Amino acid sequence: MHEWINLTNHLGKNFSNPKDIQLTDALHQLFDANDNEHPDAWIECGTEDGPLYSLSVYAGGYAIYSKFNNADMDVELENKKINNVTVQVAFDLWKNLIDGNIKKIVL
Repeated sequence: MHEWINLTNHLGKNFSNPKDIQLTDALHQLFDANDNEHPDAWIECGTEDGPLYSLSVYAGGYAIYSKFNNADMDVELENKKINNVTVQVAFDLWKNLIDGNIKKIVL
């Protein structure tokens, strides 16, 4: 489904095609850091000619899911705030995005 998948941790380090351990580490670092200057970590995935999906997780316990028409983010097609996000919930959200289970995120 996705041509590329990128994880950016709360300090800005990027991981292409992240493994589960990298997702977990990024989330634990985010929630443990209590860093107001770097409050989120995110996954972006998509295709060159298709939609771009983004899911940002915030240390404050929420996430923002967005879908754009292309990798340039010209038009936002979907946006949803998800509350009560823990490390486990965030991991599950990221895995659903990576696996293309978008309905499990937006419902």
